[in-house]
Amino acid sequence: MLKNPDIDLPADLLQALREVCVPTATHHLVRRGFHNTFAIGIPPQALQPGQVMVGRARTVRFLPKREDLVEAQYGTVAGRPHRIAIESIEPGQVLVVDAGGSLEAGVAGDMYTRRVQARGGTGIVIDGAVRDIGAIRQVGLPVFCRGVHGAGISRALMSVDIDQPVRIGGVSVFPGDVLLGDVNGVVAIPPQEVEALVEYGLEHDAQESFTRAMLAEGYPLHRVYPLDKEMQKAYEEWSAAESRS
Repeated sequence: MLKNPDIDLPADLLQALREVCVPTATHHLVRRGFHNTFAIGIPPQALQPGQVMVGRARTVRFLPKREDLVEAQYGTVAGRPHRIAIESIEPGQVLVVDAGGSLEAGVAGDMYTRRVQARGGTGIVIDGAVRDIGAIRQVGLPVFCRGVHGAGISRALMSVDIDQPVRIGGVSVFPGDVLLGDVNGVVAIPPQEVEALVEYGLEHDAQESFTRAMLAEGYPLHRVYPLDKEMQKAYEEWSAAESRS
């Protein structure tokens, strides 16, 4: 089976990733040859102002319910794949759920969300729907999904496996990928790309802050986006001054 390389990502590196916005990360990954990393159509549904989600993927897959098989699949409450994933999620992981884009049932509500948070999970990403969105928003855990449905899983879906590659919003997500989510949406980052992304992202976002400041002062786009030679020198001086302050 295809899988990610076994790469340890220090906590301080993942913390630094929080300073990189999703558009910057997506742009960098495209430049690196990764063209399908932004999850299309999966916006934040529960996100506090300024909140950023970072964590490594723990995956679950759902299929449309097969009435003749679901009883065997769900032999015990504790043995259902999605519950196993929730009850074994580790600190720093994001629960990534492939529900095939289905909006016919909510695959997580506030109780599941609270349990993921209690175990140290850092977010939930669902290619599908949730229920109880008002209660979910009170939990404080980042949740990204396609929409909301009033009914739960049993109406239309069944979980079939965990810890396998899944597809969310047109993106392949492998266990151990790094999920970065903010108000713009979610991007899935191969673990070997995180260090270079952080280095690029912090510099890129600083340069964009400078560009915004110059636009506010009335400079034209062709001088500051991208920076011409004179403005590049001004940026380097500005950046040096910021680092000293």
